[in-house]
Amino acid sequence: MIITETIIVVLTSLICLLALFGIINTVVMQNMKESHTLVQTVNDFWNTESPLDLQNRLSEYTGTFNDITEIILDDRSACNTNSTPRNGNSGALNTNSDTITTHFPALEPFYNEESQRILDETGMIHFIDPDHSKPFNTLFDNIEKDYKIIRHYRVKVTEISDSAGNSDYAPKSVFDDDEADDFDPDDVDFDFGDFDDPLDFDFDEDIKHPTHFLYSPKYFVKSIRIDNLLKNRNYINWASREVTFMHTISIYKTDIPDVNICTRNVFSINAFQFSLVCFVFQFFLLVILLNGIYEIKKIITLVHERRRLNQLITTDIITGGNNKEYFMQKAGKEIYRNRRKYAVVQLRLEKYRNFCTAYGLRQGENLLEEIYSNISNILGKKEILAHVEKSDFALLLEYHSSDELNIRIKNIMNTIRERCNGRHLTFSAGVCQVASRNDDAAQLLTFAGIAIPKTPTINDEIEWFSDSMKEDQVWERRIEDDMENALYKHEFQVYLQPKYSTKQETLSAAEALVRWVHPVIGFISPGKFIPLFEKNGFILQLDDYMLTEVARLQANWLSQGKKLVPISVNVSRAHFAEDNLAEHICYIVDRFKVPHEYIELELTESAFFDDKATLLDTVRKLKDLGFKVSMDDFGAGYSSLNSLKELPLDIIKLDAEFFRSVDDINRSNLIVGETIALAKKLGMQIVAEGIETREQVDFLAKQDCDLIQGFYFSKPLPVSEFEERAFSAN
Repeated sequence: MIITETIIVVLTSLICLLALFGIINTVVMQNMKESHTLVQTVNDFWNTESPLDLQNRLSEYTGTFNDITEIILDDRSACNTNSTPRNGNSGALNTNSDTITTHFPALEPFYNEESQRILDETGMIHFIDPDHSKPFNTLFDNIEKDYKIIRHYRVKVTEISDSAGNSDYAPKSVFDDDEADDFDPDDVDFDFGDFDDPLDFDFDEDIKHPTHFLYSPKYFVKSIRIDNLLKNRNYINWASREVTFMHTISIYKTDIPDVNICTRNVFSINAFQFSLVCFVFQFFLLVILLNGIYEIKKIITLVHERRRLNQLITTDIITGGNNKEYFMQKAGKEIYRNRRKYAVVQLRLEKYRNFCTAYGLRQGENLLEEIYSNISNILGKKEILAHVEKSDFALLLEYHSSDELNIRIKNIMNTIRERCNGRHLTFSAGVCQVASRNDDAAQLLTFAGIAIPKTPTINDEIEWFSDSMKEDQVWERRIEDDMENALYKHEFQVYLQPKYSTKQETLSAAEALVRWVHPVIGFISPGKFIPLFEKNGFILQLDDYMLTEVARLQANWLSQGKKLVPISVNVSRAHFAEDNLAEHICYIVDRFKVPHEYIELELTESAFFDDKATLLDTVRKLKDLGFKVSMDDFGAGYSSLNSLKELPLDIIKLDAEFFRSVDDINRSNLIVGETIALAKKLGMQIVAEGIETREQVDFLAKQDCDLIQGFYFSKPLPVSEFEERAFSAN
């Protein structure tokens, strides 16, 4: 549309300009043709006619030419001593030794050597006739009437003549009111002669052509009198007949030396041409007006469309109320505009998915709509509510203290429950206070969402955002950004913690543990990244990496002729969702040609709570392939005996909590002893982990525990230190 409008305006302007150019070109070309005729006439008849006859012949053209009103033959050849009169005829029309200004005295200030040089070079020169400025008086303020212009040029009013011919000298500055009313500019003679007082003229240069007054840049706009065109009926009547828009004096050089033709020209347009100009001007104004109206209408339509679009963007399709985008816009403005104490609250309806499963998605959406309506009815005028996502609602609430706001949020939760037909609904909320009027609403809402308890332990739990929560999020983001690259660069290193036999107290096995040595952060404890990897699924890649590294170590030791010991590798519960897990593990180990009995696979008891059938099938396949399978952290869960009954395990590892901070040592020892005895009866080996004292070692030895793992014997070691300890006897 913009291109179309531009094309229309450009074409309209081009048409108008072409029309005006055509009219002006017609007038100018006609004048040039007439001037050429005059020059050609002088060239043809100069040697056959006397100057007076030739002047008469030229004067006859004024009756037939449209624009030339006076023709004067300027013959200075008779005055030139180097020139010989043609045909022996010494008579000449002009024998005065003066210049062209003799014929046109008004040109005396302007015709000089520079003008003569131009005439000699180009063959013609043109001047605006100083004696005629009437065409300009209609469109512009007359210079005699504009005091502002007169005072800058200090033009002297030398004589004022009344209708009777009487004259009195009087400066304009001393006119009284009656004289000013009777003042007729046409009766004023202007003296452009020399000024005795240098203060009588403001410029250092000579007096300029009177038309310079009309085109003075400083007063040009102020001097335009469009009202004359609109109000002066006489002007309109005169213009409808003929419009004179310029008087000029032209001098043309002929082929005869020292002979020129001087003409007084009046350029005018006829009624048709003037009507055409008016029509073109009106057409141009009409197009501009219509285009302006269209643009204004388009702007108004665009404003309405933007409002309607913004309403669609900020309306929630589920509740019919405000959505997150609306909250961002309005909350940001409200926070910046007011100095009240605000907090952003993200309220979450817990177990919403469970509700939709039980009652259907439509009922779930109706519930959200009902909750939105109930909250909206109890908010203040300046407070804002929006449904932001799933079962979360964003609120901008005014408050005075944190305790007061906590009570109010609790009341909102209770009010919703009361108005929702007795449904059992539970909520949790995260709160972030507005610290500054320049705080970003989107960031505040993000912080409030971070503060929502991930696993609420009580109903209607409320948490306030703190900097530590932000640090945890930043840490999590950094870990996830770096984990892929860390795996590629082998920043994850294998540490081995030895397992010692209780009989000979010799190193008999080991457990592979992962450590992350970050190039910037340094050593990172597994407790800081393993839970995150289990949540985001990266634990699957890390398990494969650890199994590969352990198999590579075993292969190196085997090639060096060293005696191998079984090394256990942790397998995350997430792996047991794969049907081909046993084949996948076998493929990794077989790449290094390591005997399967030297690879022990540890699974946690929590894996038993997932797909039991898949877990059992995978364990049986691994045992059939020759791998040993152990259960880590035995006794930490609630189904340990059940898992012993179901799973065909080779080894169980007693959880370290059996041996830490035990108030009743006798009771604890009884449980440990009976568990070991039960496992022995089931044909399983026993590993006790977390052993730190000699008393614990002696007790486990008496209970016939097979292996001990803990700081009493050794902490987790880098591979090089483990090799020194494991193979020093060799």
